[in-house]
Amino acid sequence: MNQMPSGYTAPLNTSSTAQTKTGEIGASMFRDADNSNYYINPSGNSVVSGTISVADPTENNHVATKVYVDGLIEGVVPEITSFCNVTYILGDESVACPPNSIEIMRNYVNNVPFGLLCGVMEEPLLYDKFHSETQCNILGGDVVTVEGNIKICKFYNVQVCPNGWTQYKNWSKTRSDTISATRKSYPNNQVTCSCTTGEHITWSNTPIELCSNAIDYYGSNSFNPKYRCDSGLSNCPAGYLSSYTWSFNDVYICGRAIIEELGCY
Repeated sequence: MNQMPSGYTAPLNTSSTAQTKTGEIGASMFRDADNSNYYINPSGNSVVSGTISVADPTENNHVATKVYVDGLIEGVVPEITSFCNVTYILGDESVACPPNSIEIMRNYVNNVPFGLLCGVMEEPLLYDKFHSETQCNILGGDVVTVEGNIKICKFYNVQVCPNGWTQYKNWSKTRSDTISATRKSYPNNQVTCSCTTGEHITWSNTPIELCSNAIDYYGSNSFNPKYRCDSGLSNCPAGYLSSYTWSFNDVYICGRAIIEELGCY
């Protein structure tokens, strides 16, 4: 057996004296002496003293996780897809986000455009690069391609696009609808008027069909007024849904075809 060198001391021991070892140390895990909840694990995740939970990092030395950053971004763009990369681009209003990324916000200094924050999506995007294919599917839609290479989401049996989505041109499929209203006065004057919309039963870039009619009040005797259908009397708002509205004396009948398929992005 070889004799130990004279004055030998163990390189690592439990004393309070600072010690140095020039070679590597192998261990499955290193724990904080004061709090074993803090540890370094060379083979997996580590928990380091001085970090803060995902819920509220507030200091410069705090470490924010991917989940926390994703949460911040989703607070600005409330979408389902998670973001893993964020890019900040300096420039005026002419700068744009790279392909397959989404604009999160633009930064202004004294009302002058200064930069653009972009989030890189983890999956393919639809037209206008704001929603993803997965978001379309989660909301019950199907990704379809129109006009050669435009990807949009086809939703079913909705009369308007979901909140946060925009209708793409007039891509839709409809069926006819009839709406009617009745007005009656004392003692026996009653009239019912209606209107029926057109329809397009194939998926196409066709405007949603509308129709209008009205029940017209006429005659000078307010105790026994007279009513009649008057298609020339219309006060329907643009793009109205099927409904009728009451004016002081007249009834405006506004019909809109029922949408079975609607293209949105």
